[in-house]
Amino acid sequence: MNYDTFFEIFITLHAIGGFISLIAGTISVIARKGNAWHKKSGMVFYYGMLTAGISGIVASLLPDHNNPFLFVVGLFSVYLVLSGYRALRFKKIKEASELRYDKIISYSMLIIGLAMIVYGALSLLSGSSMGWILIIFGGIGVLNAVGDIRAMRDIASLRKKYLRLHIGKITGGYIAAFTAFFVTNQVLPALLSWLLPTIFGVLFIGYWLRKTKPRKKTTTETS
Repeated sequence: MNYDTFFEIFITLHAIGGFISLIAGTISVIARKGNAWHKKSGMVFYYGMLTAGISGIVASLLPDHNNPFLFVVGLFSVYLVLSGYRALRFKKIKEASELRYDKIISYSMLIIGLAMIVYGALSLLSGSSMGWILIIFGGIGVLNAVGDIRAMRDIASLRKKYLRLHIGKITGGYIAAFTAFFVTNQVLPALLSWLLPTIFGVLFIGYWLRKTKPRKKTTTETS
């Protein structure tokens, strides 16, 4: 098989994984949090996004088919769903040594995010307005990674934040799926296709983060 055939195989897997994750993610968002529908559709979404992300990365690296945007989106998607899924483990974490793989994921995203920002700035200097997309998404990646690294310094606090971290990351993966759909199918002008899903996604994440914010315990004095 030549590289064109390999590219067709992986780009097809990317499209199928993305479509499945888009449908499953929508079901998971609509379903009541914690019930069977939410959990099952969430797992389908997770594996669909991993398939789409990994196959997209491979396709973007094939000779004569180099695509930096597909590479970046694939890495970003894998980071979000992988770290979001692993966040569920934080509820029962006991020692810092149990976080070694999570730290590798976060530091990798930090490096990739910084590279995206640099590449985006270079793209702007060369006259490409799409450089803003790389800068924005690279910035989001850096902020997420830094937040992860800081959160992992306090095990007790991490156990309390596990649900908020899960919601934020998995929803971020869902935004990535919608963004890819909008961009690929040219639903809206290029810049809007990249940014509109993120705007709505950030509002959605903000709503759920407020809803799951730990309540302060009140104490009453008794005489």
